[in-house]
Amino acid sequence: MKILFRKLAFYGLLIGVFFSCSVPEREDPFVGMAAARWDVGKSATFLLSDDRFSNLELEVVYMKGYKPTDYLMESMVEFLQETTLKPGGIEIIEREIPAEGEEFYSTEDIGNLEDRYRESYNDGNTVSVFFLVVDGSYMQNEEEFFTIGAAYRNTSMVLFGKRIAENSGGLGRPSRGTLETTVALHELGHLLGLVNVGSEMVTPHEDQGKEYHCDNDSCLMYWTVETDNVLRFTPQTIPTLDENCRNDLRGNGGR
Repeated sequence: MKILFRKLAFYGLLIGVFFSCSVPEREDPFVGMAAARWDVGKSATFLLSDDRFSNLELEVVYMKGYKPTDYLMESMVEFLQETTLKPGGIEIIEREIPAEGEEFYSTEDIGNLEDRYRESYNDGNTVSVFFLVVDGSYMQNEEEFFTIGAAYRNTSMVLFGKRIAENSGGLGRPSRGTLETTVALHELGHLLGLVNVGSEMVTPHEDQGKEYHCDNDSCLMYWTVETDNVLRFTPQTIPTLDENCRNDLRGNGGR
């Protein structure tokens, strides 16, 4: 009986070892490249709160000749510090890439550029945002759009450098820094779930004619901000989030 018991115990040990070696540890679905392929707003809670990620990294990749202004960089950090809860800090990484020389870029083109050049993804305690600046304008299905910027994945946004150059500087126009900062902060707002695209509305305020935008025409999240109609705002003045938008961010774990 003693010998039989030892054999059974030994076989049981082998079975335990077999299962522990053959069953891989489940991968974290919120880190790595796969976690950067979701729809806009799907990472709003991760970007706003410190429940899963205590640090935020902003990877800024720009085509040659379209380096963002220092004013934009400083304003983005300030905006994120005011709206997100990241006790580990907010870091910006800048990198220049070759200009493509294309007049127009489609959504597919932008996604392909990200796949080629993005290096930072959610990892450990850090959530990462990819910010691309291209040297052309936006076109989809052979239709040109007067879009200056766009949020196109859950942690990805783009500015169209050609549009910024055409609509900034000169008499009656905002400076380049003011224009690109206004649009970039608007797109960050979309990644944070505004409006009604990942951060639930505390009070209904989504524009009935322009979904995912605020109905307050003085708010940063009003629809005209991401088009050349942004010039309707006073030059050199960057609109801010209204109280409804701020309440939505607070309700989803932000400040």
